[in-house]
Amino acid sequence: MNKDKPSVQVIKLKPVHLEKIWGGTWLKEEFKFKTKSKNIGESWLISAHPGGDCRIANSVYKGKTLSELYSLRRDLFADDPHEKFPLLVKLIDAREDLSVQVHPNDDYALHNENDVGKSEAWIILNAQPQTRIQIGHRARSREELEKLVKAGEWNKLLAYRKCSKGEIINIPSGTIHAICAGTALIEIQQSSDLTYRLFDYDRVDKDGRKRDLHLQKSLAVIDVPHRFAKRIFMPRRKDYEALAPILKTPYFRIGSMRVFDSLFFYNLQHKYYLIAVLEGRGKIGKLSAHKGDSFILTSDAVKTKFQGQLNLIISTL
Repeated sequence: MNKDKPSVQVIKLKPVHLEKIWGGTWLKEEFKFKTKSKNIGESWLISAHPGGDCRIANSVYKGKTLSELYSLRRDLFADDPHEKFPLLVKLIDAREDLSVQVHPNDDYALHNENDVGKSEAWIILNAQPQTRIQIGHRARSREELEKLVKAGEWNKLLAYRKCSKGEIINIPSGTIHAICAGTALIEIQQSSDLTYRLFDYDRVDKDGRKRDLHLQKSLAVIDVPHRFAKRIFMPRRKDYEALAPILKTPYFRIGSMRVFDSLFFYNLQHKYYLIAVLEGRGKIGKLSAHKGDSFILTSDAVKTKFQGQLNLIISTL
């Protein structure tokens, strides 16, 4: 704790909603977001990225952006050495198929884009019975990958499968992927918006123009061969009242926690935690918490009381 500056243990954030041509109405209906936007494709819950910098909703820093607070009070974030706030938590609702894309790793992004790379993970919140997801490819070598891409033989290259509510999907940088129509999810990712579009189904806009593709950059960063991972799902138990780990990556850890009455969360390692409320209502510290709200538990917080009926996704470095 910084003795010269006020202690702030819990930060509440205002989400940034992004209207997308492929977005739907599920997020607005499910989370009761107050926005004039019709088709919300993405709701950035915790972000200091220039594309959607969330504002603080409480404390003496109310009204400041998360990027401003991170710059002013690095001590609240465990003196994190990252130059910029490193993680981003968002909700996504796809009414239509998103383009097939891939993200670069840190090394490629730094040398070619002067930015960090992007690894991400999804937790599927809603999926229709026939909803599918595009993850990975079938090329056995880089030569085969380039041949199939240049020939446009997407049916031979791209791997699709069904997805289900409650599924956890890790998408490391270098992984070809696409969110398909009828899917809603929460995404935890590196704070980067670097996306290389590999294929867009030959769609055209109202003027008959196709969207730009990034074939050379995509081919440079795609991992070959793709390693298909075992499917994993959220814990099925409904009675746990502790932080249950669900995924660990080189960039972040994700856990799930349920609150049924009240419990104390002990931050013995003095980390900071990103919290998204998926269901329920109650309190986190002294702040009201409802479905769709987001918080940061700062490294100032040692013992925090959670109250009410809450289903939480909690992530940290």
